[in-house]
Amino acid sequence: MATVRDQRKEETRRRVFEAAVEIFRRDGVAASRIDDIATLAGVSRGTFYFHYPTKEDVLLEVLHESERQIVADLEDLPEDAPLSQVFDRLSAALCAAWEPDPRLLADVAAVALRSASSAAAMADTETDWLRGNLAVRFRAAAQRGELAAVLPPEMISDLYLGHVLCGLLAWFGNQTALSLRAVLGGVTHFFWQGAQAPP
Repeated sequence: MATVRDQRKEETRRRVFEAAVEIFRRDGVAASRIDDIATLAGVSRGTFYFHYPTKEDVLLEVLHESERQIVADLEDLPEDAPLSQVFDRLSAALCAAWEPDPRLLADVAAVALRSASSAAAMADTETDWLRGNLAVRFRAAAQRGELAAVLPPEMISDLYLGHVLCGLLAWFGNQTALSLRAVLGGVTHFFWQGAQAPP
């Protein structure tokens, strides 16, 4: 059971996180000052560094929070849901996470790419929720003949998520051209046409 001290520590961490996200949105991540974050959170500069060694660590937490919500949405689907439903649910969850407030998207995407390029990060279950969930669904789809099993499910998951990340960044760069939902639908269409099992 968490002690009062642990609870206070977690409350402070949350305050620092929320202050950092607010300052990042206001000033941009690169221009954000740790002193401004600490002042807004009502803590010392050292307290910021105790909880987050770098600004990138805050962005990783933004990524993980987003990923946890997306996985929770996917887990509401039955295990045997067709991939079309999985893709639709994933797109809806991504739209809910990023369309209302895309200001941090490019910075979080950059952190996601750096994190994914690390072999240790790929094996870390803390950063593997979405990838792992999709791999399980891709494996089941291959077993029922819905998906061509030309690559391991984990690789298919990586490829699909890479396409999705590119789609998010393309939308971020030109938000007036199409809705995020339309962009993600197009990304899924291109991916799915190549991965779908032949009739």
